[in-house]
Amino acid sequence: MLNAAFKTTRPITYTGLMALLLMVIISGCNCGSGTPQDWTTYQVKSPYEGEKPDPYKQLIVWLKPGTSRQDFNKWLQDNIVKKEKNELKVRFVCGSCDSSLFLLEGKGVELYMQGEVANGGTSSKGKPKVTGESGPLYFSTNIPVRFPDGLNELREAKLPPVVSFSGTEVKVAVFDTGLDTSFVNSSFLYKAADSACIPGAGSGWNFIAGNNNWLDDNPGKHGSTVTKFITDEVERYRQNSVAILPVKVFGADGTSDLYSILCGFAYAKNRKVDIVNASFGYYESRNKYDSSGDAIPELTSPVLLKAFIEEHLTKHNILLVTAAGNKDDAMEDPEYNPADTLQKRNLDSVYFYPASLAPVLPNVIAITTVYKDQVSPAQNFSNQVVDAGVHADGADNAGHFYFTNPVNAGLPPVSGSSFAAPVATGKYAAWHHSYKNLLNAPITFSIKDSIFSILKSQPSPSFLYNEPGLAGKVKEGKVINKMVDANQQALFSLQR
Repeated sequence: MLNAAFKTTRPITYTGLMALLLMVIISGCNCGSGTPQDWTTYQVKSPYEGEKPDPYKQLIVWLKPGTSRQDFNKWLQDNIVKKEKNELKVRFVCGSCDSSLFLLEGKGVELYMQGEVANGGTSSKGKPKVTGESGPLYFSTNIPVRFPDGLNELREAKLPPVVSFSGTEVKVAVFDTGLDTSFVNSSFLYKAADSACIPGAGSGWNFIAGNNNWLDDNPGKHGSTVTKFITDEVERYRQNSVAILPVKVFGADGTSDLYSILCGFAYAKNRKVDIVNASFGYYESRNKYDSSGDAIPELTSPVLLKAFIEEHLTKHNILLVTAAGNKDDAMEDPEYNPADTLQKRNLDSVYFYPASLAPVLPNVIAITTVYKDQVSPAQNFSNQVVDAGVHADGADNAGHFYFTNPVNAGLPPVSGSSFAAPVATGKYAAWHHSYKNLLNAPITFSIKDSIFSILKSQPSPSFLYNEPGLAGKVKEGKVINKMVDANQQALFSLQR
C-alpha cells in the first residue's frame, strides 16, 4: 500500500503507479552522498592573509605511509564533516616537502578536538590539547612554540670578517627568527645547487610569511645571536666549512607553532642538512587529563612529533640539537605544586619538546647550561634526558649563568638554554669530519655515545669532559667547555 501522501481521487494507471514509485525511490536515495568531497574542496586559497587563527583551535594531521587520498577524504568525512554545519578549512599543506602534512581548522575540527579531550585528551585546567593517532593518520593540536628566553634590542654590532675554510661543508639549519647578515658574515650562508621543495627556498625560507625573506626582524636578533654562537665555534677551530640555512619559523615577537616547525623539518631534510639547531620548545604535562581537568593514569605521548622527526630527521641521520628549556613559571597543571621549582625543572617529571625525545630518538641531543658543578637554577635538568651541559662564561651575583654576547662583547651578556644549544651545535659542526663516518649507518644510541667519545678525545684543548658533581642532573655529568684560551683552560682546570 502506498503512503497516504500519494493518495489521489483519480484512478491510478500502471504508468502513473511506476512514476510514483520512482519518485519515492529518488526522494530517499540522496544519491552521491556516500562519496566524500576531496580535501582540496576545503583548501584556503590565501592562507597567510587575515588574522592569524588561534593555534589551540587548529589540528595538525599527518598521513601514515600508504594512506591513499580516498582514505584521507573518508576520514575527513567521517570525523570532521559529519554534518554540513561542521565547517572545515585546510589552512596549510606542506607541499612538495611533505604533501601528507596538513593544518586543519573550523567548527568541525574544534568539535573533533573537544571529543578527543572528553575521551582523555591532554587537557589541563588551561588550554586543551590533543595528540594521538586515528585510523590512517597522526594528529596533534597546533601548539604554540617559543624560545625559552629573550634579548633586549640590539643597537650595535661588529661585522665579522669574511672567512673561508677548507674541508667538507657541513650544513646547519637554524630554526629561529631569521638571520641578519650585519651580524653573521654572508660567507656562511647556504648556497643552493639545486631546487628546493618550496619554489624560491633554495637558500632559506620564511615560514611565517610564506616567502624567501628570512631577514631577522626580532628586536633582540635572537636568530642572529644563536647563529653567531655557531659560527664562532666554527671560526675557533677552522676544521670544516659550514653553511647556515636560515629557517625562519619564529615571528618578530618570538612566537611560532608546531605546524611551522614540522614543515620546516621536512624542508631541512630536502636541503640535505647535517644538523638542525632547535633553540625552542614547548611544555607538555606528564599525565593526560580528562575533561574536568583531573589527571588520569595514562601518560602523554607526542605521537605525531616523534613519528615526524623519526621519518624526516632520524632516518636521514640528521642531528637535532635542542634546548633543554628554562623554568616555566606559567605552568598551571594541577599535577605540580607551584612552590616546587625543582619539580618544574626536572625533565623526569615534566616534558619539554623536542628535548624530551632525547631518550627515545638517538639523533636528538638535549642541552642545558652549567657552571662548575651546578646546573643553571633557571634551566631544566635530568640525567635521563639532558645529554650535556654547556659551561657558562660566568655567574652573576644573582646566580644567573651567562654567556658573553657573541655579537659584541660590549653588549649585555645573554643567558638561557637556547644559547647553550648553539654552542653545542657549533662544536658538533666544527668537528663533524671526525665522526661523520659513523653516520654512514643508521644512527643508534651506541653511535650517539660514540660521537661524544670522539668529541671528547679529538680536539685540543679538549672541550668535553665529565663532571662527577653533575652526574645527578646531566647524563654522566657531561660538560661542554665553551672556553678555549690556554689561560682560561688552565684556570678552568683548577676550578674543576
